[in-house]
Amino acid sequence: MSLPRQAVEKKVTVVMVTAGMILLGIISFKRLPQELFPPIVFPQITIITEYANAAPEEIESLITKPIEESIGAVAGLKRIESISREGRSTVTAAFNWGQDIDFAALAVREKIDLVKERLPKESGDPMVLKFDPLARPVLMLSITSPGMPPIQLKHLTEKIFKDNLEKVDGVASVSISGGLDREILVEIDQARLQANHLSLLEVIDSIEHSNVTYPAGSIKKGLYEYLIRTVGEFRSVKEIEYAVAGVDTVEKLKGHQVTILEKGSHGPRSSVDALREDVEKKMMEKRLVLMRDIAQVVDGTAEKTSISRFNGRENIAV
Repeated sequence: MSLPRQAVEKKVTVVMVTAGMILLGIISFKRLPQELFPPIVFPQITIITEYANAAPEEIESLITKPIEESIGAVAGLKRIESISREGRSTVTAAFNWGQDIDFAALAVREKIDLVKERLPKESGDPMVLKFDPLARPVLMLSITSPGMPPIQLKHLTEKIFKDNLEKVDGVASVSISGGLDREILVEIDQARLQANHLSLLEVIDSIEHSNVTYPAGSIKKGLYEYLIRTVGEFRSVKEIEYAVAGVDTVEKLKGHQVTILEKGSHGPRSSVDALREDVEKKMMEKRLVLMRDIAQVVDGTAEKTSISRFNGRENIAV
């Protein structure tokens, strides 16, 4: 008997089978998870190492090559790509599809731990990151204000917009680009620095030690206990000018005047003993050197590292 004849003669069976398939399709459609960005694990690992103020040649020879040699023996490795730029080394390791990327990342970390001692001490620890295409931003905001200074606008964006957006459900992270950052620049006069017998390192240490706040213990008075702290942080640019940059040691004569006798006079003439007495009259005096004596403090902006524009106007991208 042919299939069409069975379908015509057994109508109930055909209706039941068709209804079952329709019901199964409806249940599957409702329960089947749907995602616009399905979780796809890319078999790729990136190793980023920071080394501030280092040239690309030094980055390649001191950091990139040792890392490439260490991870070259990891199982399942397909290819290695690297980029050495100023202050940063980026090594990308690609693995075969189907490779367990978690175990691969663990193996890469173990290999990198073996060569950490060979890396420069000034460099940062290598960061092993897994490639995630979903980490790219899906929403970008443009913030502008015609009447607000760029420095104040960026500060407002970081303190209000960024903090509140990170608290929104579903937001993984918020990054800001563009705008201007405030920077206090201390322009040191080299001639004044040498005249006051100071070095640049001494001035840097003085600024660091002046701009601190330390806890100073506690005091008990009756039933209360008060915490004490020494507040030494700069609250204005003017305070930096009056900060102590160092101590200069100068020579000062004890005597008020030195008598110089002409040649041929009847009084005592200058001799070795007289010169020796002048030297003994000298004493060492210490003098505080303020920051305004050797430098000029400027309240300005930091150098731009990122530029953002919207419709040809400067903005802050979030």
